[in-house]
Amino acid sequence: MNLGLGTVQFGFDYGITNRTGRTPAGEVRAILASAAAHGIDTLDTAALYGAAESVLGETLPRPHAFRIVTKTLALESSQPTAEAVAAIVTGVHCSLERLGEERLGGLLVHRADDLLGPVGDRLFSALDALRLAGTVDRVGASVYSPEEAMKIVDRYPVDLVQLPLNPFDQRHLAAGSLAALAAAGIEIHVRSAFLQGLLLAPQVALPSALAGLSKPLSSWWAAAANLGLTPLQTCLSFLKGASGVSVAICGATRLAEWEEIVAAYQTAPVMPPDTLKELAVPDDKLIDPRFWPKS
Repeated sequence: MNLGLGTVQFGFDYGITNRTGRTPAGEVRAILASAAAHGIDTLDTAALYGAAESVLGETLPRPHAFRIVTKTLALESSQPTAEAVAAIVTGVHCSLERLGEERLGGLLVHRADDLLGPVGDRLFSALDALRLAGTVDRVGASVYSPEEAMKIVDRYPVDLVQLPLNPFDQRHLAAGSLAALAAAGIEIHVRSAFLQGLLLAPQVALPSALAGLSKPLSSWWAAAANLGLTPLQTCLSFLKGASGVSVAICGATRLAEWEEIVAAYQTAPVMPPDTLKELAVPDDKLIDPRFWPKS
């Protein structure tokens, strides 16, 4: 498993535990320089991450050795099919322009339902044409549930999938979808490694809608202590032990945070996959940030 740099914090305030706001340009440059120095080559971004693509286009050194993976705009269901798909393709070219790139390392459909709906075949054909033209190296989707992942893989020849995985959200391990994707030769990128920082913040005040995480969080802190690891190391050890994961996407708002992540990644041991099995939270509304309160 390799480490990748997530850039959502470069585009807007993000994360339930984020108290410092959007990453300043100077910090972005420092984080990118650190990532390059540590041999990290994958950057994850999206057209829907506020100004993240533009920030990268303005701050990336030229030339650079990063492989950039971005995501599509959402499909507009109100538009006729041909126009809606054309708008997605136009959006990809706009992403390239904002990034200052001629080629993408990967392109993910940001909303899995766009591929699983009635326009899916036409949308995938349009994106696959970008792959065949050499504009994109890999095409795939960002998913949440195992069901979404397997439906997409069964329907389309994707070669890249991004999914959530952390000690609380073990759905793709339990359902076998992680193993199935890996067996199919699909590159797997993991996001939500720290559950928006919730697994790293000991004094976080939970909103009432997330009160159900209080006991799991207590168990989490005790488990990390028993292992003799920091929570950051424990998260990364868990991912290192999840066979099939190619890249763990981790974001930071400041250079110090990023350097801490890199150091933890370098020292985290590979954890047997069942070590934290009992910490899995079965309620999707507690582990899927789409269901979390907005403020």
